[in-house]
Formats: sequence, C-alpha cells, structure tokens
Amino acid sequence: MSIDLQHEAEPWQPHLQTLHRQFYEHANDSCLLWVNPAQGDPFADDPLVDERRVRVPIQHANFDVVFAPYLVPLDLGRSGDADVFKRSVAIGWSAWELDSLQAFNGQAIGGWIAGDQPVPALAPLLAQHWAVNCHLHYVKGLTKLLRFHDPSVREWLWRTLTPQQQARLLGPARGIVAFNRQQALMMHGVIAAAPEVHEGPGKLQLTPAQWEQVDDYAVVHAAWLRWRNNVQDASHRLSSREAWEQALFHALHAASVYGITDRQDRELFAVHALQMDTDFHEHARMLAVWEKTRTGDYYGAACEEVSGQPAYTLQDYLHGN
Repeated sequence: MSIDLQHEAEPWQPHLQTLHRQFYEHANDSCLLWVNPAQGDPFADDPLVDERRVRVPIQHANFDVVFAPYLVPLDLGRSGDADVFKRSVAIGWSAWELDSLQAFNGQAIGGWIAGDQPVPALAPLLAQHWAVNCHLHYVKGLTKLLRFHDPSVREWLWRTLTPQQQARLLGPARGIVAFNRQQALMMHGVIAAAPEVHEGPGKLQLTPAQWEQVDDYAVVHAAWLRWRNNVQDASHRLSSREAWEQALFHALHAASVYGITDRQDRELFAVHALQMDTDFHEHARMLAVWEKTRTGDYYGAACEEVSGQPAYTLQDYLHGN
C-alpha cells in the first residue's frame, strides 16, 4: 500500500488547531502575532505584515529599533491573516528542532497574544508599554535589555516572577501563548479570562536574585543544548525531572561561591549538573577542585588536574572509574 506523504499531517498542526480554538472561543477569533526579527525576519517581504507591523519602540543609543520585536494584528477569520498565523505556528514549532537550535537560528516567533480590546488598538498600547516599562533596565550602572520576547527566556523568567511582576509584564495584554523547549504550548497569563492581578501601567522591577538567574539564562540554554545533542531522548529525560531548571540555577549560584565566573566554565559546570545531578558539586572528591577555583584557576583546568582525565569525563572520576 502506498502512502501519500504530502498529505500526512505536520507535527505542529494539532497545535495550530488548539490555538485557533482558543482564540475563536475566548478572543473574538483574533490575536497579535509577536515576531522577533533580530536573527532574520520570516515575514520581511509579506505585504500584509508590512502594512500592519507595530514595532516595540525601544529607545536606546546602542539599540537599532529595526531589530526590535514587533506585533501584527490578525483576524483569524480572514484567509490572508489565517495563512500568516499558520506560517507563524510552523516557524515557532520548528525553531525548537535540534538542527535549528544547532544552527543558532534563534526564536523568530515570540508567541501569540490576546487582550480585552480589539487587536488593532491593543498593538500600539502594548508596544509602548513594553518599550517604556519592561525591556530596558539599569542594573549596577549598566543598561540591560530584558529579552522576554524570546520564548526561551520567557519560559524560565515567568516562573520566577511574582503575580504583581507578571501583571506588569503583561500590561494591557491578557495572555501570551508560545512554544516551549518541549515543543508544547505554554501559557503566560490567560486567554480565557482577565488576569486576577491588575497592576496597571508601571515599571517592571526585578530583584538581584532574579537578575542573577537572568544572567545565567544563556549559560543554561547552551548547556542544555550541548547535553541534548549528546544524550538520546534528552528532552524526555529532562521533562521527567521536576523543576530541573530551578535546581540548575541554584547549582550555578553555588558555582559562583566556588569562584567560577568564566562563561565557558559555568557552561561546563551546568553540563556536569545535567550529566549527573545538580548536587554533584557536593561530592567529597570535588573539594580539591574548589580549592583551585577559589584561588583563580579555571574550572575545566582544575577538573582535569585533579582527576587526571578530560573534564567531560568527570562523572567517571566521581564514581571511582
């Protein structure tokens, strides 16, 4: 029996149906498409998107607004809008495929947004709110761009925010849905009803502990990608660990205490935590390593000097092999 592969369902199509149903039932069959063009705009030549694009006007001397995220109002009951929506779902899902991650293609689709007012009016209000109150922060005399438009950042950031902080981030939006690392839909806020906490306009402020985690997002993501690339069915194995990310961020706090500040060293430390467990650093055999890192040695070099083995085989050393 022959199979017509062209008519097989794409793996993202059930998610497309779910999103259509949610926005039809709870948002008047409309939404804002959230696009991040920083590493290439998939809708650069689309006339519908060009006509409706509302950029987030991030004002900073070192930031080119051309690369700012933007919003596109969509009426999903219209064929042209529905086609853009369909393409965005396919792009958002595919961005989490391993080959795309290894190519460092980034996340072009920030998600899809619902609000309590018509999306053409919501887009400029939300763009202005984010530009003024959420994206730019000044921490220890430095300017930081909080990249919450990237779903890989928002997946971890949202869990650390208080309800009041979440409401500040949402602003006039009601809810945001996007794909997470497991290529499943994640919801921030709610589509079906207004959020319980209404903070109104105002500046999003993060605590020093929250900034410490944000600073390690790139490290954890890189370690996760390295580990996923080398472990069969890695995503499933990680999903079975409850709150593995928070445990890993906690372990990286310990890495700071051990004097590990170099980006590559912190990534290696995170890979070791994924390979073994996040409390691996408490093993008695690691004491000699911490004596070296606390006096300025690089973590990878200290592991190799103490174990007499390549740093990536640390697991063998700790288990006596």
